[in-house]
Amino acid sequence: MVDRHDDELAERRMSAARPQHDPGPGVSPEVSGPGGAALPLEWDEVADDAEDESDPGGATTIDLTERASRDDLAAWSEVLRRRPAEAARITGHPSAAGEHLAGRRRPEDDDDYARVLLERRRHRGSRSRPRGESRDGGEPVEEPAAQVSRLRPVGPDPDRPAGPRGFGSDLATRIVTGVVVAAGCLLTFNAGTGPTAWLVAVIVGLGVLELCTALRSQGHRPAVVIALVGSVVLVLAAYESGQSAYPMVLSMVVLGSLLWYLAQVVRGRPAMGVATTLLPFAYVGCLGAFASLILGFDNGVGMLVGLAVCTVSYDVCGYAAGRRFGRRPLTRVSPNKTVEGLVAGMIGCLFFAVVVVGMITPWDRPTALALGAVVAVLAPLGDLCESMLKRDLGVKDLGGLLPGHGGILDRFDAILFCLPAVYYLVRLLELN
Repeated sequence: MVDRHDDELAERRMSAARPQHDPGPGVSPEVSGPGGAALPLEWDEVADDAEDESDPGGATTIDLTERASRDDLAAWSEVLRRRPAEAARITGHPSAAGEHLAGRRRPEDDDDYARVLLERRRHRGSRSRPRGESRDGGEPVEEPAAQVSRLRPVGPDPDRPAGPRGFGSDLATRIVTGVVVAAGCLLTFNAGTGPTAWLVAVIVGLGVLELCTALRSQGHRPAVVIALVGSVVLVLAAYESGQSAYPMVLSMVVLGSLLWYLAQVVRGRPAMGVATTLLPFAYVGCLGAFASLILGFDNGVGMLVGLAVCTVSYDVCGYAAGRRFGRRPLTRVSPNKTVEGLVAGMIGCLFFAVVVVGMITPWDRPTALALGAVVAVLAPLGDLCESMLKRDLGVKDLGGLLPGHGGILDRFDAILFCLPAVYYLVRLLELN
């Protein structure tokens, strides 16, 4: 979740790529926007072979307004590379801009760029139609002269207002959702350890469903019922029986998954099916059940509240700093996260751990500082691991249950990574 400032980074890239001079001679006002910014342009890609030139079905819309996407910039780079003189004459872009935009592309964009190029050629249709013949067999279509430009203006999309969004409504949505979730959690915490354990079970169950749904979207066939029931049962059993619940429930889930595919309840590859069943159970269920183990301590609710405060502080400080000051990407796994956001999140975590968590029983200032240090290290790793899974599955968010935040796992990914470490930290510090 932290440092999701893709919109601001995209706007900065567009500002750098957008020309700031008036269009050259002969350029009509419809082609250029305010300050020389090009309007969306539709480009009929001209292939090198004559057969492709005879097919006018490859028109591609290239958006060069404030709402331009990465794919539009990549396509515009290709236009400038192949026909720089014509592009410069029509739009006022210097031909060197093509090389500049192409140089800004990162290695991780190559796959997306390849898909853009393939998508343009997918709509070409049959190549056997004679040159000049219309599609419906009627009057022949007059072929454009070689010197006539095939870049033409396209009106802006009225449904998507252009311009920077910054924090705006997205931040308001995040705040409202965060306040509602925090209020519900605090009410449950105040009700005692039993209701809190059931709240953990609900959160874990929803997280398992989100991950299984994402896996199914990529063609995998996990045993959703086995993973869901096993995870919820583990959370409740760990609250009642402690660590002894882990080997019992784990063995039942493994055996149940194997028997599930042996009985062909789900028709699919058994090896992949069992693996994709155990992933949600192990990642969400086993890690989430450590919250139930923490609730087994005296003042277990206070321990979870301290962990939640540190994690939320890391997320909020990292997000705000990343959106405002983020410049340097942290890792290729999640290009939206920045070094500035990471540093700000870690500092904010340590600060609120000492100032706020130090006043929550059973934490004091030294133990709260130790908690903040653990969360400051593990929370970013939890974020990055979830981003790695989302990148591999090709999804932006694993769900949409929490407006402005994504899904349950998008909100609780950092806590999942911290729960086992906090459990053993409490035992080491003898806070129970």
